[in-house]
Amino acid sequence: MTTSDFDPRLIDKYKEPKYLLHFQWGLSSTVYRYALVETIKPNKIHSRTKQKEDEKNLTQKEIWKKYAKNYSSIK
Repeated sequence: MTTSDFDPRLIDKYKEPKYLLHFQWGLSSTVYRYALVETIKPNKIHSRTKQKEDEKNLTQKEIWKKYAKNYSSIK
């Protein structure tokens, strides 16, 4: 069983943004990899919904598909 060495509660301890983050949810042994795909200026994203103008009314999955190159391993 894989055990996560990364504690997301400590993310503010990093001096620079990470390009890759790895998480395990709950008691699952599956590791989820998250990649930095974009940096956004605060005036270009809705503060509550975290959606850009061209993402309004899209689901998280629909937004994600804009960035995903090969998501067959996630199905």
